[in-house]
Amino acid sequence: MAKKKAVWKSPAAEAAARTPVEDIRKVLCDFAKGRHSALKDLDKAFEILSKQLDHIEAVNDPKIQLELLAWFLNSDALLSKVEEDDEFYDLFADACAFFTDIAKDFEEKSYIVDLVHDLAVNNSGEDGRAAIFLSLNEFLDAEMSHKLMESIFETVDSNELENEDAVLSAVRDMADGLGDPEFYEKASYKQDPDRSNATLLDVANAYYTAGNVAETQRLLSEVTNPGLEDEEEFLDISVACFHKLGQMQDAIKTAEILYEKFPKEFHLARLCQIIPAGRKESLLNDHEKYRIGNGISATYIDLLISLDEFPRLKKYLNTYENELAGIDAETMQRFFERLETAGQTELAQKIKDWTVEEPETIEEEE
Repeated sequence: MAKKKAVWKSPAAEAAARTPVEDIRKVLCDFAKGRHSALKDLDKAFEILSKQLDHIEAVNDPKIQLELLAWFLNSDALLSKVEEDDEFYDLFADACAFFTDIAKDFEEKSYIVDLVHDLAVNNSGEDGRAAIFLSLNEFLDAEMSHKLMESIFETVDSNELENEDAVLSAVRDMADGLGDPEFYEKASYKQDPDRSNATLLDVANAYYTAGNVAETQRLLSEVTNPGLEDEEEFLDISVACFHKLGQMQDAIKTAEILYEKFPKEFHLARLCQIIPAGRKESLLNDHEKYRIGNGISATYIDLLISLDEFPRLKKYLNTYENELAGIDAETMQRFFERLETAGQTELAQKIKDWTVEEPETIEEEE
């Protein structure tokens, strides 16, 4: 029997035979599977991926665009190599927004479900694709979203996935975006079958955000001996529940315990909103005298603006006027805008007068 003749496949010839779409797919597949040579040079990788996004935009078929964008997002594992404020994050945010915009008007929703299922099951644990999960309600209705999450649970239950925790985090993001605490709870318990205090409080917060105080309190009742690491959140959610139910004595008592144990401006603000005016005055005096210490506090300024305590704020700014220049320009701009919105033009002008813009970096000529 004659032997088959060996045929050498030229990479150049293979490339020449590919269509533009196949070229994009080939590049993105190589990135997603971690085998592209540019992964050793992140500047080069950014340049190539940016070009691929431009190429996808030029594709006329929305179904192919969605598929290529899914491949793009499946390459987000490289984010583990860069800082959180790196331009790569903006690139992946653009890809997520692009995907969402197309998916909104794409009629074949079952195809989108398949793509998002794939993105979840292959979740790298990085944040590059998270916006897709959080934006599910923008392109899928509740019924399809629920079927998608159930299908991911089935995949997790029937397979031993190395990235199971990341997959379940994807479902938690979906449920969070949908405002669906039931699915959030189910995914959370699959991640943490022992139901630690941290998990119970996380799920309790999801129910509270969804407006279900009864379920929130059910979960709070399951928290056992909250220690330093979770007592603050336990007390904070408890105060919110009591306040929501109109149980003001319990709300005040618990808010006082919370502030005494964790004397932060955020907790002081909540307490000041539910106690009598005379008591509020005393609390703010003590906070300035014993909690802040010497020197100006930006968070305290924010608190006084939130409480409409403008006479007190004026006195506080006059006391520490010379230290205002030490607060960064972005924070000072926020103070200025808030005070202007509140009609406090005099205080806003004082903030503006003491705002120090960030110095520009001047490159020396060689």
